[in-house]
Amino acid sequence: MRLIERSNRGLIETRNQLLEEARGELIAWMDSDDLSHPDRLERQVAAFDSDVSLVCLGTNIQLVDPQGHDLGIEAYPEDDQGIRAAQRRGGGLRFASTMQRRTAAIAAGGFRHPFRMGEDLDFLLRVAEQGRLASLPDILYVYRQHLLNTCTALGLNWPEYCSVILELACERRERGSDRLQRGEEIALPEIKSGDARKLVPIVLLDWARGALGAGHRMRAIRYTLRSIRTSPLQRAGWRQLAKLLLFT
Repeated sequence: MRLIERSNRGLIETRNQLLEEARGELIAWMDSDDLSHPDRLERQVAAFDSDVSLVCLGTNIQLVDPQGHDLGIEAYPEDDQGIRAAQRRGGGLRFASTMQRRTAAIAAGGFRHPFRMGEDLDFLLRVAEQGRLASLPDILYVYRQHLLNTCTALGLNWPEYCSVILELACERRERGSDRLQRGEEIALPEIKSGDARKLVPIVLLDWARGALGAGHRMRAIRYTLRSIRTSPLQRAGWRQLAKLLLFT
């Protein structure tokens, strides 16, 4: 194990440096506030050893809130065809749970600017062009949700970012390269300072639905009340609170 310390240069530069520094045949990713099952790496390595055509492998995900409380499960397609179909809708794999062959990750070109979010989807779509994809059916990764992550800060811009990323993938399929690979610029929506604040009540309602789905009704009510306090004029919070109090 080698520890690398340096100043903060941003997410894309950091991931690319890690990719360059790695010496193993396989690359596994994990975010600092998440957890991996003790058998995750062993299970993924075994899958790569049994299939030379495999270039990227994910797992199912346990979602938790900042305190580690259950928010439900994210299940992904297990087969290559299903993952590719989901990728064309902006999903397919949870990046932090994935492992890739290093040769495929390098051949894909690593992570790219100017994506402040969705850089992982852009990367995985290019890795998918190198070979077969798969996902293990077991829950081997715990993904922690919080109100300070990139998805909350920039989430209102996700539809536009996702659309551009999918357009680039379509260009590569049709022309063999995309605008960024040809050195052209792309236009992305401007990030507004108030975007994160607008998304917080929506995220809290999503946590409430996850908690309810996991069987924690009182926690769902607490998250719904937090959402209402954050944005009292938003009707969705009041509707959800009414359902929780009257119909469950």
